[in-house]
Amino acid sequence: MSLLFYNNPRLALLSVILIIAAGLGALFTLGRQEDPTLSERFAVLVTEFPGASAERAEALITEPLERSLQELAEVEKIKSTSRNGLSIISVELKEQYRGERVEPAWTKVREQINKARPFLPPGASAPDLRRQHIGADTL
Repeated sequence: MSLLFYNNPRLALLSVILIIAAGLGALFTLGRQEDPTLSERFAVLVTEFPGASAERAEALITEPLERSLQELAEVEKIKSTSRNGLSIISVELKEQYRGERVEPAWTKVREQINKARPFLPPGASAPDLRRQHIGADTL
């Protein structure tokens, strides 16, 4: 291959020009954004229930909240963990909820949590929905 380019310098020059033109064309058509827009599609719902065993927290807090959240069409995935005195539920919105559609979806999630709140036992804290910030930070 090198012998071909050595014997035909015009072919070598043409190849280099074509490679540079293809690179510049790709560079100018490549979509880029300085600060990309990332949607907050993940949240953690934390509810404290001091003095309760993990089984009791599961039965009295985690399960009612999970059932309530599963009614929403916006929710893609729900994962939960119950510990002594604590219920942690991870909520993920569907991929289609991005940009301006994220806030109304989280509002529906909060409303659904508030509907389930009267069914929680006395002594349990108010469920705290903590949205997970996803940033494009650099070091």
